[in-house]
Amino acid sequence: MTIQNFKKTVLFSIFTLMVFTACNSNDGDDVKEREPLLIENHYFRGTLDGQEWSIERNLYDTYPLINRNYITIDFGGSKTDDSGFLGEQDTGFCYGRYACGLVLSDSTDNPDQLDSAKMYFKTIPIGDCTLENELISMKIFLERNNYEYGTFPEKLLLNTVALDFFPGNIENERIYYSSRFGDNTDASFKITSVSELENGLFEVEGNFNCKLYSNNDETDFKELENGTFKIKIKSNLKK
Repeated sequence: MTIQNFKKTVLFSIFTLMVFTACNSNDGDDVKEREPLLIENHYFRGTLDGQEWSIERNLYDTYPLINRNYITIDFGGSKTDDSGFLGEQDTGFCYGRYACGLVLSDSTDNPDQLDSAKMYFKTIPIGDCTLENELISMKIFLERNNYEYGTFPEKLLLNTVALDFFPGNIENERIYYSSRFGDNTDASFKITSVSELENGLFEVEGNFNCKLYSNNDETDFKELENGTFKIKIKSNLKK
C-alpha cells in the first residue's frame, strides 16, 4: 500500500468513527429528551375557601426515582355485607360501600405537607349478595340523576356520597374535614362520565360543591366550590 493510499484509509476510518459517534450521541440525546408519557391521571380539584385546590396522582410509562412522600391511588373493594343498622342483618340482603382515596404512600410522615382525600359512595342496595347483583346496582347508582350527601352518625339514607379531606399542613393528623360532619342540603354532586375498565372496575368523573366540616369543631368548615374528580372504584364480591 502506498503512503497516499494509507493516508486515505486512515482519513476514511476517522471520518466513519466520527459519524458513528455522532449518531450514537444523538440517539442518547433523543432518549434523554423524551418526555414521559402520561398513561393514567386521577384527581380531586376545585377552589377551597377561595384558593386553588388540587390532589393528583399521575402514572407515566417510565418510572422516575420514587420519593416515599408522594400521593398514590387507593381504591376498593371496600365493603359489601348485610347491614345490621338497616334492620336486616343476616338476611342475605346486601348493601355496597365504595371508597377511592388519593392518599400518602407513607402515612407515618408527611415532610412535603401533601394534602390527601377520600370519596365515598355508600349504602347502595344490592339485594342477594352476588357479584351479578352488585354490578347491576353499581351501574344503576353511577347513572343516577341525583345524589344526597351522607351524614355522621349515619342515618338510614341510601345511595349517599361523601368526601373526607386531610390537610397536609396540620401536624395533628387526627384533625380532618368531611362533608359528613355538617349540613350539606344545598350541596351538589353530579357524575359526568363512567368507563368500565374491566369487569367490576369503573373509572368515574364528575363535579361537586360542598362544605367540609372539622371533625372536632362543628363551627370550623371549608367551602369547596367548582370541585371536579376522576377516581376509580371496584366491586367487592367475588362471585
